[in-house]
Amino acid sequence: MRSLDRNDIKRYALIGCGGLLINLMYVLVTVPYGIINGGVTSMSMILSRLPLTGLLPVGAWVAIVTGLLLLLCGLFLGKENFLGSIFSCVCCIGGFNLFTWIVPEWISGPIFRFGQLGANPVVPAGMVIEMAACAVFVGFGYYLCISNNATAVGMDTIALILHKKNEKIPVAYAMYVINIIVLLLGLATYGLLGVLMGIAFAGIQAVSLNTFIKLGEKGRQL
Repeated sequence: MRSLDRNDIKRYALIGCGGLLINLMYVLVTVPYGIINGGVTSMSMILSRLPLTGLLPVGAWVAIVTGLLLLLCGLFLGKENFLGSIFSCVCCIGGFNLFTWIVPEWISGPIFRFGQLGANPVVPAGMVIEMAACAVFVGFGYYLCISNNATAVGMDTIALILHKKNEKIPVAYAMYVINIIVLLLGLATYGLLGVLMGIAFAGIQAVSLNTFIKLGEKGRQL
């Protein structure tokens, strides 16, 4: 087994930054506002409430779904991607728990946030701004993982497999379609407003990710 060189260290550092950035945004914005985006957690919440799968709690389904996605990664995306995805998974889980612990309640609560500002009592204007900014940062986090031959062990895993089978399928928009399917399955659980917000969040995330991917490809061609 070869030792890590400078390029490997840089790659893993960027993968780690991607995983940490995604989960920092989740802790700061999506969790406090209850925004869902059709990812692993959303799917796990659905499974935990369905008649046949509801015997297991959300946390158990998160572990199961994550494990299945890692297995698919190893089977279809190769050893290098699999190892990078394991590292990403550790950073994501560790980052989410770390940020949940260290981020003060006054930052993630309504006193600090300008997200409560706005005349609309259902979806305040400030919340829309925060949600949009969060989706862009999450898209960039996914880009850091994908561009360094790894996944964030989310629906990007399935999207990358589809892209590998057919390069005409854009990774970002494949993720968007998968996320929408998950959200629609949870319509009864989340309610119409929650699903619509999730669709908007996933759309901004998809456009951002696709833009970063194209910019990265142009940068490598220079």
